[in-house]
Amino acid sequence: MLKLDNKPSKVDAIFLKNGFKKASEVLVAHRDELNALNVFPVPDGDTGHNMSACVLEACKELDKIKYDSIKTVSNAIKNGTLMGARGNSGVILSQIFSGFFEVVLKNDRIDIPIFVKAMKRANEVATGAVMKPVKGTILTLIEDLANYSSKHQEDFPDYKHLLDMLTKRAFKVVEKTREMMPKLKQAGVVDAGAKGLAYIVEGYYKYASGDTKIIIEKKGEVPQLKSEAEIVAEELTYQYCTEFMARLFSGVEAADVDSLKNNLNRMGDSLVLVHNSDILKGHIHTDHPGRVFEYALKYGELMKVKVDNMKEQHKEVLIHSQKGKQTEKSEITQNEDSKLIPEESGYSIEPTANKRQYAFVAVSPGEGISRILHEMNVDNIVFGGQTMNPSTADIANAIEKIDAENIFILPNNTNIIMAAESAAKMKESDTKHIEVLPTKSVQEGLACIIAFVESASLEENLESMELALKEVLSISVTHAVRDSEINSEKIKEGEFLFFAGKDLLAHTETLEEAVYKGMEQIDLEDYEIMTIFYGEDVQEEFVNRLSETLQEKYEDLEISIYNGGQAHYPFYISLE
Repeated sequence: MLKLDNKPSKVDAIFLKNGFKKASEVLVAHRDELNALNVFPVPDGDTGHNMSACVLEACKELDKIKYDSIKTVSNAIKNGTLMGARGNSGVILSQIFSGFFEVVLKNDRIDIPIFVKAMKRANEVATGAVMKPVKGTILTLIEDLANYSSKHQEDFPDYKHLLDMLTKRAFKVVEKTREMMPKLKQAGVVDAGAKGLAYIVEGYYKYASGDTKIIIEKKGEVPQLKSEAEIVAEELTYQYCTEFMARLFSGVEAADVDSLKNNLNRMGDSLVLVHNSDILKGHIHTDHPGRVFEYALKYGELMKVKVDNMKEQHKEVLIHSQKGKQTEKSEITQNEDSKLIPEESGYSIEPTANKRQYAFVAVSPGEGISRILHEMNVDNIVFGGQTMNPSTADIANAIEKIDAENIFILPNNTNIIMAAESAAKMKESDTKHIEVLPTKSVQEGLACIIAFVESASLEENLESMELALKEVLSISVTHAVRDSEINSEKIKEGEFLFFAGKDLLAHTETLEEAVYKGMEQIDLEDYEIMTIFYGEDVQEEFVNRLSETLQEKYEDLEISIYNGGQAHYPFYISLE
């Protein structure tokens, strides 16, 4: 029986605090089970980790409290779950607690009528955070529990009985999710988020029943995300990362741009040349920035130029990595001393003002992709992706360290968009405007960056970037982690899967065959450029052979290859 002035229908701060910890213990104990409840057979089952990260961060905040009261405990849980939220499931869970404790804090107490009101508000806030709520998810469960609590509040003599009935109700609804969503029924699983919430309710009930010993499993509680600064030493072929933007002269045609591209391609590597109307944007690694600008001047008027000394930047990153920390220079801005064009070039660049108009934060799943994002002037990179979603706090910290009027956030993963939106709300201010572009893949994120124009207005950039992410076709190639069925297609564990967006186009026993078969299902006449990012377990020799075959087969496509370094996905491919 709960105790507060001998009134079992009322909860005190100690129960609120330790009941939450017991709920966290039960949830974490079932983390792997929740991870395995994955609708698709691809390696992205991380609901257990995401929900665990959410509650464990709140447990850390509870441990910092010096004086237990309804207010201090409620704030610790509300703020901690928000900061620890990872992935959609973690963000939704944090919103459930946020709505619940909004009511508790307003009343500074919890009795059964207030509990009922708090459950109603939890449902409203969580549902409001999702653009298109779907039946058969964690939202279905919180809605049902809120309605059930309201309907039966007069039947609950005390909290033990209330939590007992809610626990039984929760697991019944979880079983029903299997029938509510066709994908769950097809996969033969219940919704992982809903079951995670059911375990949290069960944990509170266990504590109310006298199971007050709390041992939260710490081992492997949250996947450790690699720091962006953890980059190995390497020999750089070219020293200067060189960029320019030019307004083309009238009469310049596509053939002229191709000629410029051929000339520049002989001067370095990592060449990106984007032609949009009368604007030409170029990026290249070279030892002769001045010559690059001279070539560009033949075709247009230079509007902006920039050069970074990559050897100096790389040295900075390695130094800070060895010290075991990231500094503002290596993580957010390039060293201003490195932004100097060699004297013989005849060009100079004015120092950048502290308060810039635009900045970018992007999520990256691999070191190679991180390097590419750095080279494309992304100010801060948060490491994460499938199976390793960054938390709201991770993204908020990245935003915090940037001094710019407008900050664009590129989540680059469907399961990270909500955490990015949550972080944006936290850090938005009168002097810092934040826009989350709903990029669902790295390919979409890169397309947005390429479409960005420094001299354009915020509205113009948003329009062009949103259009760019819609025009790119994002392809992902991975492997099946279990037997399953997708759209009546029988999938065997270990098969390679080729997805174009959400659509499964091929599944085969070999990686190479998956790529070829998948490409055959796409009308490539609609595209001009193919960019391949290969993963950490793919050999470069294999990639080169694959590229040669694709180039022979699709002669009109311009194919570029980059070492993305991403885990779990041998290939990310973009078609534009």
